[in-house]
Amino acid sequence: MENIDFSSLPSSLFESKVQLTEGLQYLEFEGAKIAFDFSPSLQPCENLLVLVNGYQRNRLDFRAFRKKIEKLSPTTATIALDNRFCGQTTVNSTEPLTVMCMARDVEALSALFCKALQLNTFSLLGISMGGMIVQTLASYHSQVNKLFLISTTAGGKGRTWPVEVKDPLALEYKNHYENLESTKKHMARYFGKRFLKNSSLLFEMMCKTLVKSKSDEQDNKDAEIQFYASASFDRSNHLSEIKAKTFIISGDEDQIIPVENASYLSNNIPDSSLTIYSEVGHLILIEEPEKFAIDISNFLK
Repeated sequence: MENIDFSSLPSSLFESKVQLTEGLQYLEFEGAKIAFDFSPSLQPCENLLVLVNGYQRNRLDFRAFRKKIEKLSPTTATIALDNRFCGQTTVNSTEPLTVMCMARDVEALSALFCKALQLNTFSLLGISMGGMIVQTLASYHSQVNKLFLISTTAGGKGRTWPVEVKDPLALEYKNHYENLESTKKHMARYFGKRFLKNSSLLFEMMCKTLVKSKSDEQDNKDAEIQFYASASFDRSNHLSEIKAKTFIISGDEDQIIPVENASYLSNNIPDSSLTIYSEVGHLILIEEPEKFAIDISNFLK
């Protein structure tokens, strides 16, 4: 690992031990206990792919995707984590949550596993808010090998908001999951029309699960904290600093982070390519799981 630079991290971090086996693990880092798990490669490891999910989504969303990547890219190991104020990660710090703070969590895990696996580079995949996190890390860490930005934005002047957002500066958090009807109305905006037509039973089941899982008062507070961290995100002036080979994916029916955001990223990240999925909304991992896994594995090669 002599060629990789993690000098921005405290030296005490490297006293932490990680296991190169499957199963839940925790890392105590900068006021949080970060929950994560590791999936080893089927063949001798050549690449580490760190998976970072979006707003109020935890690492378990990646389970099926990781199984596909395991077969399609057998020399790739993966890590998935729960961001602060989500899943099984707990936070003791009273500092305001920022995307940079969450990027440092990803950097810390990447550092420990690069050391354990004796790798000199690592790759990052982020969805929605996770895309904000990984592009932040890639903009100041030159040894990110491949960068995957999925359904995300650069923020600031590079952000195209949904049409119903008239004044981004006046945005306020709202709990959309108070009952089944409000949940279905809100979640319908996350999917393309084709999915809603062909997968109505799955959509209904997902909404019922969300209503049940979002009934906890603490979950609502955690959602509010993440909401304001992502709403204020702005990395638009740092895209030219990203050195990693970057693959950007967006759905042409994304109503949460419209496709124009992907175009802005592609136009301003030097070594990038853009793929637009037709008749797909914000949740590509659910709407096009097979195509998505193949596209990611091909870019990893």
